[in-house]
Amino acid sequence: MSRAVVISGLVVVTSFLYADEKDVAGECGRCGWKRPKAAAVVRVGTANLLHKAVKHARPDGTILVEDGRYELSRQLHITAKGVTLRGMNGGRSRVVIVGGGMVDDDVGVGISVAASNVTIADLAVGDFRYHGIQVRGERGARRARVHNVRVFDCGQQLLKGSAGFDRRYADEGLVACSTFEYSTHAPSDYTNGVDVLAGKGWKVRDCVFRNIRGPQSGGGACGPAILFWANSIDTVVERNLLVDCYRGIALGLKPGLNKRSRDGEKRLDHQGGVVRQNVICNLQGWADEGIEINGCSDFVVEQNTVFVEGKLPWSIGVRFPRSNGIVRNNLTSRRVIFRDGGAARLSCNIGGAKREWFVDVKKANLHLAGPDVPAVDAAQEIEGLETDFDRKPRKKGRAPDVGAFELGSER
Repeated sequence: MSRAVVISGLVVVTSFLYADEKDVAGECGRCGWKRPKAAAVVRVGTANLLHKAVKHARPDGTILVEDGRYELSRQLHITAKGVTLRGMNGGRSRVVIVGGGMVDDDVGVGISVAASNVTIADLAVGDFRYHGIQVRGERGARRARVHNVRVFDCGQQLLKGSAGFDRRYADEGLVACSTFEYSTHAPSDYTNGVDVLAGKGWKVRDCVFRNIRGPQSGGGACGPAILFWANSIDTVVERNLLVDCYRGIALGLKPGLNKRSRDGEKRLDHQGGVVRQNVICNLQGWADEGIEINGCSDFVVEQNTVFVEGKLPWSIGVRFPRSNGIVRNNLTSRRVIFRDGGAARLSCNIGGAKREWFVDVKKANLHLAGPDVPAVDAAQEIEGLETDFDRKPRKKGRAPDVGAFELGSER
């Protein structure tokens, strides 16, 4: 039972328990994420009302955005705890929030998060000078949730997790079932898909990253599509698809590089972390590393498929002293290497993968092509890892298959 009232032009729905059935019933069929429950819901249908709703948002309230295109005159700055901002009908292509372009935009950031437990879901955001979404740890943002969001065509990082000099960090974020992409490329080499400084306990899962690369005049050079650094801790990156990105996934860049490094740490740039069951495909000659571990202790890199035909003779690199961990069950087109003092325990990795081992490399379909592929039944069984990239069962034969997919796991 609910009732609707009008406050300053906004339609606000309130009830004793939850605002409406649709707001609490949504559950993602792939990852199990559930929409937060809300005591009050505000529905908006214009950019002006959207700005007003965000400015006056109540803690733990939900802002439902009607289908349409919303051209912002200033950033959406969320400062109330527990706010959910999402498209009303669940389709991220139906609600598009835009700025003035990657170069000419005056707004800067599309959605700025400066509070804890904020959720952004079921919409698209792009065409901003700096970031589509910024999770501002220096302003109290923690436990941000981004689900079923498309972030596109921004001048710098598509999603930025920032930190301050006062040891306030954007911890425990979740980015899931979302897409990060450029229509062609970024305007400079200073870009990433997801870039988090000094964050602890983040998860990036079940997302797609496309064309995270710089201008062709610079050979496509830019930062990793997924980057956690400045002494980030216990990041989990799993079941993501990266297509035609200059660099792939990175835990750390270089120790001591960033002045905002968590707790002032200078010997490591990342601690812990798992990179698991990701698929990375780039057939361009300008491609760089698929997975890179830089100044990271106690990491695990397992069950990834990396097919990159770029300028480097390796697919996975472990670099710098104090980098140590496990690299196992990865299927790669090139080698795993150690550089500048990096080390890891290797087991059951297969390099030198051929195009014919996969269903359709040109379409980034890296499912195994048949039972004669050397990856079949060649992996070490990993306790607790029961499904593959497609959430289909592992170990269909004598042993699990090497790489992100089990043979025959296609939907």
